[in-house]
Amino acid sequence: MSFVYKMILLFANIIAIFWFSNGSAIAHEFWIEPKKYKLSKGDILSASLFVGQDFSGYENPYLEDHFVRFEVLSRDDKQRVNGRIGDRPALNLIPQHDGLNVIIYQSTPSFLTYNNFEKFINFTEEKGFAEIPKQHVFNNLPKEGFAERYTRYSKSYVSVLNSKGSDKFSGMRLEWVLQNKDLLTNKVKGLSFMLYYEGNSYPNSLVTVFAKNNKGEVQKSISKTDDNGIFQIMPNSNMSYLIDSVVIQKIESSSNTEGAIWESLWASATFKIE
Repeated sequence: MSFVYKMILLFANIIAIFWFSNGSAIAHEFWIEPKKYKLSKGDILSASLFVGQDFSGYENPYLEDHFVRFEVLSRDDKQRVNGRIGDRPALNLIPQHDGLNVIIYQSTPSFLTYNNFEKFINFTEEKGFAEIPKQHVFNNLPKEGFAERYTRYSKSYVSVLNSKGSDKFSGMRLEWVLQNKDLLTNKVKGLSFMLYYEGNSYPNSLVTVFAKNNKGEVQKSISKTDDNGIFQIMPNSNMSYLIDSVVIQKIESSSNTEGAIWESLWASATFKIE
């Protein structure tokens, strides 16, 4: 490992620690944010990776050790994202196909240690799992110094010349899949997303929705997937959206080699109707 890479990795970790130690243990969303959601002929597809709160945060650099998948899907074709260590934005490439291009990012697992049980309670309650702290106490698990393993599963939708095309389930453990077949920017009345967990639709999951206008002002709302795992939204023009859903569960002992007690899976998707 080169000295430059070590320094970049150290800096990224320091920033991450800053975010988590300043309250982001309650909610630390991760998302893909394209520079442009609609590309013209000859445009570069450029997108940043962010971690933070309320659709605002720290821009992560391109670091190969931090992901297991980073690619762009279009027309049943796949472009792997190749970058240089430390690149910001992390994604810069020439799209191979017009129409709907879907950016996919799956992180490597990371770990967070809780030294304040109230933060764990607040986090689980906020994400719709208020029963978990009770299970934690019932099983006589430690209230300090215990770890959570978390993994990110993120998507973003970009139109290249036009918005024709369809999304599909790509095999991630927790994943949003856009149900609309064509993101007609001036005709869309509503968008539907299905949330998949372990390959099956995931009903009644809490969904956090962030809507950001061109001034950077953000509105936050809470919803749920329906009994079929579908979430519907009526997007406003020229607003960018981040939808986020989380699954929190106890780690099976057979896959608990790192010593973490709980696991959180985070699915996010970003889009914009212009």
